[in-house]
Amino acid sequence: MGGKISTQNIVSNVTGYVTGRKRKYCESEDEQVNKIIDIALHTPKRKKLVSTAKYIYQALFLEGKNSDVTVCALGQEFNLHRVYLCQSPYFASMFGGSWLETTQKYITIDIVDPLITVDSMRVVLGSLYNCEIMMNPLEIVPILATATMFQLDGLIDKCTEVMMETINPKTSLDYYNAACQYGDKKLEDSCFKWFLVNLMPYYFSHPLAELKTIPVSLMARLVSHPDLFVIQTEYSVYVMLKYWIYVLVFPDNGEPSIATVNEYFSTRKDKLAYLLTAEGRRFIPVFKGLRLQNLISHHLDVLLVLRDNIIPQIWLDPVILQEWKNILRVNQNDDKGPNEISDDTFLATSLRCGRLLTLNERHVWRWTGFHFGVDLLMITDGVTLSIKRNHRSEFEQLLSMQASRHVAIRVTVVKLNEQRQIVYTKTSEIMKVPLTKGEEIQIMTLDKDVEYPIIISANILYTTPDSQESAVEETRQQTM
Repeated sequence: MGGKISTQNIVSNVTGYVTGRKRKYCESEDEQVNKIIDIALHTPKRKKLVSTAKYIYQALFLEGKNSDVTVCALGQEFNLHRVYLCQSPYFASMFGGSWLETTQKYITIDIVDPLITVDSMRVVLGSLYNCEIMMNPLEIVPILATATMFQLDGLIDKCTEVMMETINPKTSLDYYNAACQYGDKKLEDSCFKWFLVNLMPYYFSHPLAELKTIPVSLMARLVSHPDLFVIQTEYSVYVMLKYWIYVLVFPDNGEPSIATVNEYFSTRKDKLAYLLTAEGRRFIPVFKGLRLQNLISHHLDVLLVLRDNIIPQIWLDPVILQEWKNILRVNQNDDKGPNEISDDTFLATSLRCGRLLTLNERHVWRWTGFHFGVDLLMITDGVTLSIKRNHRSEFEQLLSMQASRHVAIRVTVVKLNEQRQIVYTKTSEIMKVPLTKGEEIQIMTLDKDVEYPIIISANILYTTPDSQESAVEETRQQTM
């Protein structure tokens, strides 16, 4: 029942430990230890006396001891010190020049920026007396505004860091507007990229009260951008814009149904296209970004677009004619797909489409519409992402009979965190690949540890853009 305990062994082990007979003594170990100790003793250590910083902040800023200048802003007086204020180029210029304020002990500052508050003034002025600053993301825009006014580049950088870390549905628009107003290009680009990914996956799938917060100028930039994450196809962008217009025009009507939105546009008594009316003209820059050639690739989509009468017929007619020419070129074997086109042309003309995958399993799908006889399947098994030129015999009459067709494609995969920020992304190069009937080609390999759900965004081009297509676009621009 269990092991035996030997008293003799225990005594022997203890004796060996005490007398040092368990392991031979090694003088080199002492030498090594002494060397480490010597290094430690001769290495200077930098330590911050927190009490010193706290004392300066408490005594000089909060209590205003030995103040030599009082600054009044927004009706609030701050008893301050010139030597600390001169850390700001704004005050350094004021005190160092021949200004009236140079010798005054009471200075009034007119605040014209409505974003600057008394609290933000207190935080920013207090930062001149302390080495640490507490910034609440919900209150950081006024701090950025105040830091910009006082030209405190270091504090501006810290504001940007906090804002970059907290871009989310509740802050994104305020951050974007602030970045544009105060010239923070890095923050502006980050916010804009956030909107590119989230406009359709988030705003169009949540209460429309959030969608109507997107201003016309921002929506125009997003809709025209080649990197917009489109869920489904271009027609989905069009439907989203219908909702967006409706909630902007009728902000107090609550959450409209699709029937309500459709009825509003389709039953207007004015036969003039909505974008040409006084009410709709302000939305022209947004619809100008739609890729009309990809909006009319399904017969039901065409019927609904014509019924809504939002887009002027003079915009649609040249596009429809050009698409018919493209069909003839493909049918007469004059166009076998985009093989030699520039990246800029591809990004400007390609079909934008996307899909949300919630589970890590095999998925096979196609994006609906007429694609000039190419039935392109997207295939993923959770590890790889591929395209396949589907060519089943029962559909031969509907498919291109060309033995090989070129397709240009670029795919981006992203994973978002709780703030809907990108935590994983992978983008393929723009691939121009020849596809034979039934051929499957791998586009990319996904990281094995990527977590779902993921969003897949694709840009696809099936035909070689005709030189006349640019003329069609110029005609459309001239009619605006």
